[in-house]
This record gives sequence, structure tokens and C-alpha cells, in this order.
Amino acid sequence: MKVMSVVLIVMLAAVAWFGSAVVRLENYHYANFVGLCTQFNIKDPRERIERETCLEQAETRTSWAWHLVYGLKIL
Repeated sequence: MKVMSVVLIVMLAAVAWFGSAVVRLENYHYANFVGLCTQFNIKDPRERIERETCLEQAETRTSWAWHLVYGLKIL
């Protein structure tokens, strides 16, 4: 019984970790798709780094749940 609870906790932690990765990547993908952070010249390495930072920090949807739903292709 104790082993099952440990396995369940580990599985839930893994699901949460992978879910957060899906949310982060879908936010980046959607920010790039809608054309956020286009003021940077991607041929210049410094501006490319600034653009990547801008895309990582962009908030594109109102909730993390929407990113998860779109990232898992439920909608």
C-alpha cells in the first residue's frame, strides 16, 4: 500500500512537470505564431537573443489552462 502511494505521488509530480513544459512551449509557440516581438532583427545575434527572451516572457492567453488545452490539441 505504501509503495502504491509513493508511485502515485511520483506519477502526479511527473504529470505536473510535463504539463508545465507543455504550457511554456505552447505559450512560446503561440507568441511566435501571432507575430509578437517582431521588432527585433533576427539576423543580428544580440537582437535574436532579445527576441527569444521577449517570446519567452510574452503572455498570449488569459490562463495557463488554455495553453494546456491547445498544447494537448484538445481544441
